[in-house]
Amino acid sequence: MFKSFLSFIASLIFPSEQLVVVVSEDLNATTARLQRYEKQEQWEKIGTPVVVTLGRNGMGFSSGKEPLKFEGDGRTPSGVFPITASFGYGPVPNSALPYLHADEKLICVDDTEDERYNRIISNEGPAPKSFEWMRRDDEVYRHGAVIGYNTDHVKGRGSCIFLHLNHSDNHPTSGCTAMDEAALVELLGWLDPEKKPQILQMPKSECEEYKKEFEGIECE
Repeated sequence: MFKSFLSFIASLIFPSEQLVVVVSEDLNATTARLQRYEKQEQWEKIGTPVVVTLGRNGMGFSSGKEPLKFEGDGRTPSGVFPITASFGYGPVPNSALPYLHADEKLICVDDTEDERYNRIISNEGPAPKSFEWMRRDDEVYRHGAVIGYNTDHVKGRGSCIFLHLNHSDNHPTSGCTAMDEAALVELLGWLDPEKKPQILQMPKSECEEYKKEFEGIECE
């Protein structure tokens, strides 16, 4: 599996000691189970599993298989990605990760034609044609973390992928992974930048393959 091999090579260069594993029943499922792990001799469970909400069309692969993840497809990306930063509405950080204060100017650019595509920036100067406010009225970004998907900013392959709070009615996301507040706050407090946290998101059909790479993770 090409993606798995690449992530394995990356883990040798930049070893991670924290892993967030999200497993859905199948590619079209809009909910999944999240389990935290830390690296000992193998990956060991931390805490209890949490139910999370996925994109309205399930998952899409980051590379190598169909359906691929694209901008606006309503799919949560499947693969292994770094968790690069946290964000929130308050001025005080909610995690040890680098913190983005979601004030009234902070946006994430989802305009595929803009050179700032898939970047979180302050909305000053010429505004992108399409972007997402990081301080939303529905408050689902009151706490969150940035998933390092499409960090090469490839046009049209998807942008603004986060861990964030569930909507009030728990409806599916546009491609992010959402959960209840208590679970998200606990997750953010656990993440340690010195342990280079990663998130592995996949349908259950991919789990046996990833278990070869991440010894100790579970598929159920």
